Amino acid sequence: TLVYDQPTGQPALRTPSNDAPTRPEFYIALTSPTVSRVMIGLNLLVFAATFVFGLVVFGTWTGPVDLRVLYLLGMKSNSDILNGEVWRLLTAMFLHIGPTHLISNLIGLFMLGPILEGHLGHWRFAVIYLIGGLFGSVASYAFSPALSAGASGAIFALLGATVLYFFRFRENFGPRGQEILRSMLVVLVLNLVMGGALANVDNWGHIGGLLGGLLVAAGLFPRFRLPAAIQLGRQPLVREPNDVRQIGWVLLCVFLLFLAFWLATQAGPPLQ
Repeated sequence: TLVYDQPTGQPALRTPSNDAPTRPEFYIALTSPTVSRVMIGLNLLVFAATFVFGLVVFGTWTGPVDLRVLYLLGMKSNSDILNGEVWRLLTAMFLHIGPTHLISNLIGLFMLGPILEGHLGHWRFAVIYLIGGLFGSVASYAFSPALSAGASGAIFALLGATVLYFFRFRENFGPRGQEILRSMLVVLVLNLVMGGALANVDNWGHIGGLLGGLLVAAGLFPRFRLPAAIQLGRQPLVREPNDVRQIGWVLLCVFLLFLAFWLATQAGPPLQ
């Protein structure tokens, strides 16, 4: 039996009885959270742009809380999406209604990003963030008439993917991994309950993002194997190439995303 240790730092993979320093010790080489940092920077840049846009167009510094500014920059509006402005499903993911809204989402991205991107890699993380977030936007479009914006659908996609990852490999990561899984489940439940209780929270976006993240991540987990030449001391595990299969899975998820949007449009989204 192989056990992963320290899943959020330098996760070592070793046989439970191999504590002697003269034995081989294996670990997962974590990917740097480059995409996470890019997403944080992009959200900050868009937030700053709302100030400038509000000042230039309306002569006000209240851009991030001014619905006129957010509407023109692409917040989710069901009637406009129904009339062809489908791009709002994406742009709404990068707009935030005030600094508190922005900070809360960036904290989630800062906490989840290094863990998930470290284990899954750059492009898999980006796909979960973007496609999972779009599932959140589509769910909000299908079930909520309110104008909305924010990255919380994408954050819930990351949260769902992280929960699924540590659940899938719960026997491998040992007590530390199970502790992370329990913590993530508590955070997930609390956020869903709070989202349902607060009137100004788009909980349908949260639920859609969560389900989208679970769906996309289910086919993107990496596979590892022992190196061909095992030596004494620490060695990174080798990632098995399975990009073709995973790209096929991503295309299937994109098809399901378009199908969900088409069905919501055919049914008629709720309008204000």
